[in-house]
Amino acid sequence: MQDIWILVVVSLFALSSSALGSFLVVRQMVMLTDTLSHSILPGIAIAYIVQGEKNNLFILIFALLCGLLIVSIINWLNSRIRNRNDAVLGSVYTFFFAVGIILVTLFGEQADLDTDCVLFGEMLYIPFDTLDWAEMPRNFPLALVVGIGVLFFVWKSFRPLSIISFDETFAQSIGVNVTFWNYALTSLVTIVTILSFEIVGSVMVVAMFAFPPAIAFLLTKRLQIMLIISLIVSIFSVVIGYYFSVWQGGSSAASIVIVQGIFFMLSVIFNKVGFINKIKI
Repeated sequence: MQDIWILVVVSLFALSSSALGSFLVVRQMVMLTDTLSHSILPGIAIAYIVQGEKNNLFILIFALLCGLLIVSIINWLNSRIRNRNDAVLGSVYTFFFAVGIILVTLFGEQADLDTDCVLFGEMLYIPFDTLDWAEMPRNFPLALVVGIGVLFFVWKSFRPLSIISFDETFAQSIGVNVTFWNYALTSLVTIVTILSFEIVGSVMVVAMFAFPPAIAFLLTKRLQIMLIISLIVSIFSVVIGYYFSVWQGGSSAASIVIVQGIFFMLSVIFNKVGFINKIKI
């Protein structure tokens, strides 16, 4: 039963990440999640330092505030520096991550925070951190609400998000509020990134947003089909990667990322030799 709870919680976060990641891949903004997953480290470190213990609500509030600040800075810089999104992300990422590393190094011991937790998360502890009023992991209700919320958001907002993802100029010309939808998408990406951070770590957060949508992008150019394939790939990679880690005794998060990487490389190879073009949807 412990394995099932781990798979369910991680799969829910994987579904949320891959659904939002599909729009990021189309917009060539997938590295936003890498920037966020590393740049929110100062907020998490400050929460640990101030509270002195692991308080999920306290961490979430500080990390969310830090994440929204970072998104605002990125959007502001992008509006000032046209066609330099990679430079903006790289600059913000390195600055905030460096600040976070300094805080962890200086205060990590008293705050019960270490770099292994940051990189790989605490996936295996999911079944043991249970609710007082129910025999279920504390993270399950949150993961369920986030998963349903993200899928509902994507379903109801698919048209404006898809138009903006392919052509912002056209979207503006037909009356779509580009600024609003950009902030809505990046804010939701921030929330999912932060909520996933403690469980799976920064490495897998980026992989969950990047690999399944990238694999789906090689199989189809239709965004609706891409979303479906991305969701399926995310579930399969979580299940296969987790049981592979159980079998070989390594890191679960790292194993899932390796499986996703193998799936991606196979997709690239088959696409290169023309096999995927014959079955492309």
